[in-house]
Amino acid sequence: MTDRHFPPFLIPAFRQMMLLGGVACCAATASASNDLALQLETSLLTDSNPFRFYDHQTDARRLEIQRLTEVINAADVRGGAIIPLFSEQTRLILAGSLGNRHYKDYRQLDHQQAAGDAVLEWHAGKVLDGRVTAGKDKRLFQYINGTLTERDLAHQTTGSADINLKISDEWQLRSRWFRSELAYDLPVNQLYNFTERGQQAGALYLSPTGSSIGAGVRHSDVYYPDRTPQQIADLDRHYQENEFFLDAEWQYSVKTATSAHLGMIRRRYTVLDERNSNLFNAIWRGVYRYSPKLRLDMQLYNRPFSIVDPAVLYVTSKGVRFDALWHWSDKTRFNFSTLWQTSDQQLIPRLTLPGNTSRKENLQRIGVGASYQLERGFRVFFDSFYEKTTRKADDQQLKQAVMKLGLEYTFENLPGSATKVGLLRYQQSLSASDPIRE
Repeated sequence: MTDRHFPPFLIPAFRQMMLLGGVACCAATASASNDLALQLETSLLTDSNPFRFYDHQTDARRLEIQRLTEVINAADVRGGAIIPLFSEQTRLILAGSLGNRHYKDYRQLDHQQAAGDAVLEWHAGKVLDGRVTAGKDKRLFQYINGTLTERDLAHQTTGSADINLKISDEWQLRSRWFRSELAYDLPVNQLYNFTERGQQAGALYLSPTGSSIGAGVRHSDVYYPDRTPQQIADLDRHYQENEFFLDAEWQYSVKTATSAHLGMIRRRYTVLDERNSNLFNAIWRGVYRYSPKLRLDMQLYNRPFSIVDPAVLYVTSKGVRFDALWHWSDKTRFNFSTLWQTSDQQLIPRLTLPGNTSRKENLQRIGVGASYQLERGFRVFFDSFYEKTTRKADDQQLKQAVMKLGLEYTFENLPGSATKVGLLRYQQSLSASDPIRE
């Protein structure tokens, strides 16, 4: 069989699947206890607003490109393996994903995306364990407000090392070192290329009932190596961050569990002292398993983060999200989510008009998904979301609706291998939040 028998956008995915399959099969031959999983997905998406234009946006960038509902062909291949090294507790986990995206009208957005992760989990006796991770990811830039209509790819590299010391059955001391890098292809976004290095240390108490509480401190240094002198004068080139945090999880019953993260972040800049900030970081999650078929999740959060906007210092978002997962039958499942969020974009004083210190927005989002498990590892699925963002200053609205219909094939040499190797993290769900997708 030759390449001419396949649609063009599927050819690279099938080639990569064959390569991953050969490597994984060799690993499986070496040890019968290895977990091995392969996934192939093909899907069709519609996106009503790929560049995320506001409804009545009339700037030059908006006028030079027509707003269209885009149709996107997508193909992905994912694979992973768990390879025991010296024991079942010391093992190597390898996983990766490759994909193609082809746009019907906005052909400039055609791209290939890829991700790969390696995790070494190790144990040294009964008191010491840890893990070392390394990962790379390449994906399309997340467009914000129609100000950019060219293709840009974001390249992220991450690495970490964790060491846990078990003092007793209840108490653990934990330490972590981490590093991450982010780089963009387009020069217009390269002022946001950064390198982050940090450490984290804390203690954790584990209750015999399954509940836990922990506390610690995180320190990180963030550098922006590609900024010009003028950009440094406007945005700075480096800041340090210290977070003092408290984590807790309460297993109230076999059906109900809650967890929380509370943190106070102290951010200090090298050049621009007026940008120094104290931020509050909090998230609460509640899970209620009403029955074996129905699970309900709720999240409340207050979180600071950064966006690619040279006028914005940081964004603080407050919101509530609700998710429901219903297993209608052994083969059929539905999920639903809704989100209400308010965000406050803190503007950089020297780049804005006097008195204009923030920009507020409200976000409403609804997600719906469904899947049906066919025979022999095949699954057909539907995924979607609709969201509306309203800018308070002028009531401008940004609306976007995305729908996805796909077919997925999964091969596992052992039941549950796809979940164990972590292939789920490469599936970009539109409708479900991370906790609901367990």
